Amino acid sequence: MLLDDRLEAVAAFVEAGGTVADVGTDHGYLAMELKRRDESRRVIAADKNAGPCGAARRTLRENGMAQAVEVRQGDGLAALAAGEADTVCIAGMGGKLIADILAAQPEVFAGLRSAVLQPQNAFALLRSWLYEHGWHIEDEALARVDGRVYQIIRAVPGEADMPSRPELLIGPVLLKKRPALFREHVENNLEALAKVLAGMRKGSSPDRQRLQELAKDMMELEAMLK
Repeated sequence: MLLDDRLEAVAAFVEAGGTVADVGTDHGYLAMELKRRDESRRVIAADKNAGPCGAARRTLRENGMAQAVEVRQGDGLAALAAGEADTVCIAGMGGKLIADILAAQPEVFAGLRSAVLQPQNAFALLRSWLYEHGWHIEDEALARVDGRVYQIIRAVPGEADMPSRPELLIGPVLLKKRPALFREHVENNLEALAKVLAGMRKGSSPDRQRLQELAKDMMELEAMLK
């Protein structure tokens, strides 16, 4: 089964072997492909709700892999035992929710060797959270699906200096690598910031300091396009 470019980018960041958990597995496509592409790898598909767990089991069963991947119902990392997984993949959730999931089970989080994350929003928040908790970003990628550009982050344990505000917004590795979708990525972030700025200016008593911060963010992002 072919994954779309977003999930392909997630899969590409998962190391060979070991144990990987696809948290928020939905229909189980990523978990199934991770196992199919590396049979030595143990794969756990986990989801908070019964519906997606049932859908994942059906996907695996229909593809003759019902015994190859374990499906578990559990809330985030609570579906795992401490030290059980080397890598977790969390894709398609908000950046704050991803940070909350990682923070909710510190014993499990502490035992990980890597995390492959694909946030839908709150990118700077998630990146700063990782650095604040003794992790850093090792690699990043961009992928476009149905006209939308997605960010994929590979984070690993290890202290590192906190990136600058523009790096947190755009991605410190993406800023260095400047992949094919980089310009579109920056333009999308500029558009999002412009909408926030316009909305705040329409308010009866806008936060002037926040307005200045947003204007500075936009200026620094615009400089990346020159």
